[in-house]
Amino acid sequence: MMIEDKMTIADSSACIAANPMLPVRAASLKRFISFSGGVESTTMCILYGKGATAIWCDTGAEHDEMYQRIDLCEKMLKEMHNGDFELVRVKPSVKIKGKMIDNLLDAVIEWKFMPTVRERWCTGKFKIIPIDNFLKQQGDCELMIGFNADEEPSKDRTGNFMKCKNVSYSYPLYNDGLDRKDCESILYEHNLHPEFPIYMKRGGCFMCLFKDKPQYKAMYLFDKKTFERVKQFEIDYQGTRKRFFPIMAHTGVSMQQVEEEVQREIALWGFSQVLEMYSNVEQKQACGAFCHR
Repeated sequence: MMIEDKMTIADSSACIAANPMLPVRAASLKRFISFSGGVESTTMCILYGKGATAIWCDTGAEHDEMYQRIDLCEKMLKEMHNGDFELVRVKPSVKIKGKMIDNLLDAVIEWKFMPTVRERWCTGKFKIIPIDNFLKQQGDCELMIGFNADEEPSKDRTGNFMKCKNVSYSYPLYNDGLDRKDCESILYEHNLHPEFPIYMKRGGCFMCLFKDKPQYKAMYLFDKKTFERVKQFEIDYQGTRKRFFPIMAHTGVSMQQVEEEVQREIALWGFSQVLEMYSNVEQKQACGAFCHR
């Protein structure tokens, strides 16, 4: 099915009210959108955002570009919906050793334990639970989550979310047959397609465990300041550990080793060739329904 058959991209704003494919939602329910600033969640804000509230959880460890993106989306979406749109910034609150911590960086330093693929506590404590706590205070409501039509349905379509009894979870992009390309077309039409640096295409936090070596090499080449921040953070959270625990625990490679590898590659092939090598890197994994969706 062509995108024109699914939705009239020429004027998707007008189509929101007119297109019979879009589901009719109960007016009595407060409507919320799980927002990350990425392709799918921004598309939901365009198509279903009138009268709704987008929820974005700030881990305190986002890229500078992400904070700029959130501010831009809030401004443009409010204008698009004639003021009938709201974006709420939710902050975590996690008790660690008797202290209330509101950002992921301080939590890692306090625990001296970086999240890993096997123990990905960051998503739960600094994304899911803060959003759930906010929703539990809203009465009966709907939460729209940005799974697109490319993604196979599962037994539990709430993804990583805890099941709040007062929340009705919905997947409008999936239900309306809109795939990733459809979403990107809508965003380009409204000048809201995210243009993130290549080293943050998927992982949301600047020191995300799902970034792999090519992303961090690209960060070193294209944004040395952020790379140095990651490298220093990796040192800071070690504390008095006898064994070094790298951010990329699944590889065992430290940021210092990443830097040394890039320097060797530059010595072998030259800066221009190495820059070209890492100008288009892919990230295979991401944080689920929360980062850049």
